[in-house]
Amino acid sequence: MGHRDPDDGETREQTTALLRRARDGEREALDAVYSRCAGRLLALIRLRMGPELRSRMESRDLLQASLLKSFERIDQFEREGSLSLMAWLARIAENELRDRVEFHRRAKRDARADVAIDDERHPLAARMRSALSQVILDERARALEGALEALAPQHRDVIVLRKLEELSWAEVAARMDKTEDACRMLLARAMSALTREMHGGD
Repeated sequence: MGHRDPDDGETREQTTALLRRARDGEREALDAVYSRCAGRLLALIRLRMGPELRSRMESRDLLQASLLKSFERIDQFEREGSLSLMAWLARIAENELRDRVEFHRRAKRDARADVAIDDERHPLAARMRSALSQVILDERARALEGALEALAPQHRDVIVLRKLEELSWAEVAARMDKTEDACRMLLARAMSALTREMHGGD
């Protein structure tokens, strides 16, 4: 039996096969990848960007570029058995954001010109853009992003690390400089706070 990702119950081989089917343009597989990852990944990208970059870069284009790069690097995901799908995608997205910010700084040009995706070079981008789920995706991601930004920093950080990036408890504890048990208790409180924020503070 192949290695299992901790949060979705699939083996790494099954996840890899899904990514390959999505890369090959199978709409059902592409929708499945979006449903599983895109909302959380978009929220993570927007949080990492912050208000200033969000005013100059299109976060959805960064999401699409990150997913396209993941399709080009499926063999890498298959080899890196310690990373969940979300942790791997989060790393690609953060590298993509960093590279674009650095390019913008060097070139001193409008970042909007740097994030467009060439549909002729990447035919899959057109399918991704045309998916109806993207409209819903933006609304959900923005709601999650807004709720997360309203939380106390430690609450936001533990949710991002555990729920968005899907790091192990050992990795979360190391990043937050706390014990694993302390992180588990912090996450429970953070999720309660997030639920209140998502429901308007009720």
